[in-house]
Amino acid sequence: MILSDRSIREELDSGRIVIDPLGDDAVQPSSVDLRVDASFRVFANHRYPYIDVREPQPDLTELIKVPDDEPFMLHPGEFVLGSTYERVALPDDLVARLEGKALALDTEVPTPSGWTTMGGLRAGDVVFDERGVPTPVVAVTPPMLDRPCRRVVLSDGTTIVADLEHRWVTVDKNGRRRGRRVGRTRTTEEIARTLSVRGERNHQIMLAEPVQYPEQTLPIDPYVFGVWLGDGTSTKPEITTADQFVVDGNGSLHSALRRVGVLGDKHIPDAYLHASVPQREALLQGLMDSDGYIDRIGRCDFTSVRERLAEQVQQLVASLGLRPTFAKKRAVLDGIDRGPKYEVQFTPDRPVFRLPRKLARQKCEGGLHRFRAISDVQPMPSVPVRCIQVGSPSGQFLVARSYVATHNSSLGRLGLLIHSTAGFVDAGWDGWLTLELSNVATLPIAIYPQMKIGQLAFFQLSTPADRPYGSAELGSKYRGQQGPTASRYFENFAETGSANDVVDRLRRPETAETPEA
Repeated sequence: MILSDRSIREELDSGRIVIDPLGDDAVQPSSVDLRVDASFRVFANHRYPYIDVREPQPDLTELIKVPDDEPFMLHPGEFVLGSTYERVALPDDLVARLEGKALALDTEVPTPSGWTTMGGLRAGDVVFDERGVPTPVVAVTPPMLDRPCRRVVLSDGTTIVADLEHRWVTVDKNGRRRGRRVGRTRTTEEIARTLSVRGERNHQIMLAEPVQYPEQTLPIDPYVFGVWLGDGTSTKPEITTADQFVVDGNGSLHSALRRVGVLGDKHIPDAYLHASVPQREALLQGLMDSDGYIDRIGRCDFTSVRERLAEQVQQLVASLGLRPTFAKKRAVLDGIDRGPKYEVQFTPDRPVFRLPRKLARQKCEGGLHRFRAISDVQPMPSVPVRCIQVGSPSGQFLVARSYVATHNSSLGRLGLLIHSTAGFVDAGWDGWLTLELSNVATLPIAIYPQMKIGQLAFFQLSTPADRPYGSAELGSKYRGQQGPTASRYFENFAETGSANDVVDRLRRPETAETPEA
């Protein structure tokens, strides 16, 4: 069980949890903000040919203290040790962990090679940032349980499950003044508290730019394929249209359609949905020339009786940086209900037609629609979640079939990765936390003393620990540490024998015990 802000305050007031000094606004919905101290340990790599974990190597790091009014500059690729500004002490029935901001494990994530999920991502994978540009995943957290979760509902119908401390870049009403849109990073919990202002939706998420999938070798010209999907006969390589402009130059389609696997099963194969921007634009133009409509105010509509095809068109439009909506309606012809139909509506900011009579009506004024509003933040049961850190300077990446921009784990702000050397802070701990700081960005990062560096979440143990940290039999090498503390891992070898002794014991076959007669 993770402690809520109420429980955290009760534990702080009783003295069972110590965060000293505690910042004025440090207590969050399920964590406490920690700050960074002014001392850092920098590795003196020139002093040793390699790091030997069996040896003390006392000169491996140098302690540097920066003045309070000056930053510590962490250069690209550099790894240093830092420390929390606060002393942390825990009772024998609580543990803590430096946490990030998490999305549900089944949240879909687009990648250059197709779709995956938050649960399937690994460090080294590639996702997309809000510019549509591929960006590496530089770190992932293990799945986290019992986090307070919410279902975030967007104005286009998209829903995304996130924990209360997950971060989003939103433009609120104050950020939408004089024709400007200024975004700020906010937590799910903060968005829920400020969801509306005077009855209007307060928060907007700006649309991503067109996603930069690689160019594909396609068996059918994407424009021609789009026309066939809209106006073609499902079981035949025929296009039925009154516009000769569309038909000219199409040639034979039969063998190509059979290879693609769409004869008798109209849909958009992944190769087309994950093609380059020009290829996807051509596909959309073919679909809209054949089965699309544009009204007098410039709003476009694609209608199909095939639900799967309409859903794929919605995904296609979203991947091009537009804001489609999806609706199921009844198809009524001459007063007779012909069954369901599926509509995809959007207002484009670029040409989505080639057909002259339709193109002439398009206004290309979709710049006013380059956002999704957050319409609701709904309570829901907790689900397993995790967070990732990406290499993009903005710290944003895209999720869901509508390509929504969401924020990096706050542990990876601006390419700065922060981890506690201890992982879990054990029950009974008392001391300052040593931090591992890595710069994965391409520019130096200024780290200012006492700036917020991470969030500490607290977990209730099933029973008090029999041997909390600090017990004599555990050794507890780092108890009471203050400031960034170099590794004392070599002491493990002093306790258990040499590395060769350990290897020999591991390789030695177990002696089978002879059962008593």
